[in-house]
Amino acid sequence: MASIKRDAVKQSWEETEFPLVCETCLGDNPYVRMTKEPHGKRCQVCETPFTVFAWQAGTKGRLKRVEICKACAQAKNVCQVCIYDLQYGLPVKVRDQVLREAGADKGALGTAAV
Repeated sequence: MASIKRDAVKQSWEETEFPLVCETCLGDNPYVRMTKEPHGKRCQVCETPFTVFAWQAGTKGRLKRVEICKACAQAKNVCQVCIYDLQYGLPVKVRDQVLREAGADKGALGTAAV
């Protein structure tokens, strides 16, 4: 494993201990068994290899896997599995549109009030 880190490109690869996931994707069981595969997949956003986690969400849930790297998930504040916003629980496209409209409304109100 030490030989992997000698390459400059491989030093930028992600290694994490726990994924960034929402409560829905984590499931209702407080005792989750996860499998961890270092550098198991490439991120769908930035193409960087990252650590893949897989688990069964809840007692009757399906197998969940992370789809994007933790760096991209933190930058967009989204779940690594469902790629929904962690704060609002909305798809990223809808969240960005709502926030853009709310910002435009605030700007319109701010200029009208002046």
